[in-house]
Amino acid sequence: MPITAKCPGSTPVAGFDMQLKRSTKAGEPLSDEDRLWPGLMRHAARAHASLWRLDHLADTVDLLVSELVTNALQHGEGAVDVRLARSDGRLYFEAGSASPCVPRVRDASPYDENGRGMFLVTLLADEWGVTPGGAWCALRLDGAGA
Repeated sequence: MPITAKCPGSTPVAGFDMQLKRSTKAGEPLSDEDRLWPGLMRHAARAHASLWRLDHLADTVDLLVSELVTNALQHGEGAVDVRLARSDGRLYFEAGSASPCVPRVRDASPYDENGRGMFLVTLLADEWGVTPGGAWCALRLDGAGA
């Protein structure tokens, strides 16, 4: 997983590491149940940020979590693995599935109704990357930009 690769020699402070079981198959519109996952993950991430006294990052964390979880649900296959961790002066989040697809930044037109998620991640995260079926991002906790 990218988190352990990005934190060599340091032990992440566990946030959460879970697998979201979805009811829709790849390529199908998300079910009402599956549409709940991004919000539930936002609440979990916000709660951990608050426990870690990172309330100043709450809005950014909300948006990053929403985008990565939604992207994994919409474009991935099977269960979605989600992880939040704090380590080495950074807050890390990742979401992905067993899909062989690699998330990418799209060039959405002003008339497109979607396709801006990874673009927003690139704007808000200090670091980010993609893996087959998923993406990860990191925020620096010292307030310094990338």
